Amino acid sequence: MKTMRFFIVCLFALLISALQPSHGHVRKWYQDGQKPFDREAFMAKRNAYITEKVGLTAKEASVFIPLENELMQKKFEVGRECHKIERELRNKEGKTEEEYNKLLKCREEVKEKRDKLDKEYLEKFKKILTAEQIIKYQSAERDFFDEFVRDRRK
Repeated sequence: MKTMRFFIVCLFALLISALQPSHGHVRKWYQDGQKPFDREAFMAKRNAYITEKVGLTAKEASVFIPLENELMQKKFEVGRECHKIERELRNKEGKTEEEYNKLLKCREEVKEKRDKLDKEYLEKFKKILTAEQIIKYQSAERDFFDEFVRDRRK
């Protein structure tokens, strides 16, 4: 009778654990020593960093930062399909030269589209900031990303 009860309890526990959603990807991040990516915290930290390094006034920041965030979002969207192709290729067995060429072509197109966006938004930025501030912004953006990557690797 006790063994039967023990068996039922074990079966019940197994059933409950099987029904719960798997969060293995979250556990993996923590096992690797990295926290899950928090986009809002990243953007807030990045915007504060850029505002400080460029020396934006509250008025300049209220106009520039949303525009800059818009540019960043558009660049992300442009690269989304290419990232998907890259992930699929990375996980695929027996990759072909044609598939690698497709990825190269995609990357080239993404670079061209992002360069076009940079040029378009540079004209918009010139209406808000001085040339010196734009140069400081470009440097701050690179510096922030470098620091972010360094911190994520720790």
